[in-house]
Amino acid sequence: DGAAAISECLKKNNTLQELKISENDITSSGLIKIGEALQINTSLQTLDVSHNRISDDGVIAFSESLKNNSTLRNLSLSWNSVHCLVVDVTNQSLNMRNQLSGDVGIFVISSLLHCNTNVYKLDISCNEISDDGAAAISECLKENNTL
Repeated sequence: DGAAAISECLKKNNTLQELKISENDITSSGLIKIGEALQINTSLQTLDVSHNRISDDGVIAFSESLKNNSTLRNLSLSWNSVHCLVVDVTNQSLNMRNQLSGDVGIFVISSLLHCNTNVYKLDISCNEISDDGAAAISECLKENNTL
């Protein structure tokens, strides 16, 4: 499949810095394969897998892969079927547009970012955040000087 082929290329390529594979038909198993490649790859800094068919199980496994990757800085998972938030927030840019299902996800992300100083760009648009969710993010921003 296509994601497996991309994964094999990423294992061997040491120059590609940005990969945008949004609006394809990548599933959780495809993201897992890409995550396996990122354990080896030392050049990719930006990965956009938005608008695909990725669900919670793929993101959970992918997050585990990121523990062994120090080069990925920008990650977009927006517009997928993800309801959890386990992405390693050591990335500098986290795009969770249309992913957090309202305030529940916002409360989780605000607690994660409360003391995190790595993320400098956060996209949480299209998440139906209420005043309470906005207040939680506001409190987070008082402590976090990088966002």
